[in-house]
Amino acid sequence: MIHLKSIQFNITDSLYRYPYSLPWVKNIKSLLLNNEVTILCGDNGCGKSTLMNLMASSLNLYRINSGDLSSEPLKEASKSIKPLYSVAKAHGFFFEAEAFITYLHFLEKEKNEALNELKRVESDYANRSDYAKMMAKVPHQKSIHELDNLYEYDITKRSHGEAYLDFFASRLKPNQIYLLDEPETPLSSQNQLTLLAMIKDAVQNNCQFIIATHSPIIMAYPDALLYQVSDKGIDKIAYQDIESISLLKQFLNAPEQFIRHL
Repeated sequence: MIHLKSIQFNITDSLYRYPYSLPWVKNIKSLLLNNEVTILCGDNGCGKSTLMNLMASSLNLYRINSGDLSSEPLKEASKSIKPLYSVAKAHGFFFEAEAFITYLHFLEKEKNEALNELKRVESDYANRSDYAKMMAKVPHQKSIHELDNLYEYDITKRSHGEAYLDFFASRLKPNQIYLLDEPETPLSSQNQLTLLAMIKDAVQNNCQFIIATHSPIIMAYPDALLYQVSDKGIDKIAYQDIESISLLKQFLNAPEQFIRHL
């Protein structure tokens, strides 16, 4: 189901600061999103992540981090974006791969701190009663229990890729919209295929996805609407016309032709 039909842009700034300085900003008035899966591709630094952040803020989607933009110019620019919905405002989630890895490290840190506190209690309460020691341990044991049961599996004990997929699965609900920024970052090629299967299942449950990626695997999602973000603007593009895909095909067909020039 297509919840979000398009995004209208009216971004202007006389100071020409970030994100207004990005080339595509001055060349865009609207972005059609009339597909269950829309994919943004483009070189590093072209502004894909900025666009994703602006859309996520405009749509008021949940985030892994604090839930708001850290940059004042981004906050201001997001107010100039108008989402056009098919029926009613959609709810959803914004997944940033880098933010997820930071979140994973935060969980690991919290758990380690709780474990260290248990060791400290053992030492500090060595000459106290068992009851006193037990009561001192309770808040730290509670923290560990809560961290261990946040998800179906303890994601801090899994690889980043497995943890990402577990976390992603835990957030999937019918009739939602999801923005994924470079989801391939923690994922192996096999796990990227698993992610595509999860996206396909979610689409069948009336979900819509907008994805920014460099991954040729993710870009190949069947019947996805592909946009290339560049200095010229944001334009539709066919999979086979994406420069990185063409280069990858050439390399795989004759790697020795590239390697010999190193």
